[in-house]
Amino acid sequence: MKQRAYPILFTSILLLGLWGLFFLQSWVLEDRGYELSSLQLTKSYVLNAVMALIVFYAIYIFRNKYRDLLGFFFLGGSLVKFTLFFIFLYPGFHQDGILEQLEFLVFFVPYGFALILETFFLVKLLNTV
Repeated sequence: MKQRAYPILFTSILLLGLWGLFFLQSWVLEDRGYELSSLQLTKSYVLNAVMALIVFYAIYIFRNKYRDLLGFFFLGGSLVKFTLFFIFLYPGFHQDGILEQLEFLVFFVPYGFALILETFFLVKLLNTV
């Protein structure tokens, strides 16, 4: 597969995967009686999708010029994701003073999927450059 196809392939897999996970997680949570609006589920998925796209495209754009620094771009992107989590999602989760497992999973299910996908494409980029 050519590197030129990576952005389209990454974006397609990311958006379709997150879309599917969103509906699966929504279905499971609604089935168990949780109020989805209070869990910030949509905000979590949008935040993870946007950040994964930004990190991937930064790595893709700079893949030739800063080949030795791509791993740092990847790690920096993860740091930014966690920072944005603590700015936008954590205050809503921590209103009662406790971060429950459910609230943890609301952020880390989409984060984990995006992280695995970003890692896969980073490895492919590093192996082909």
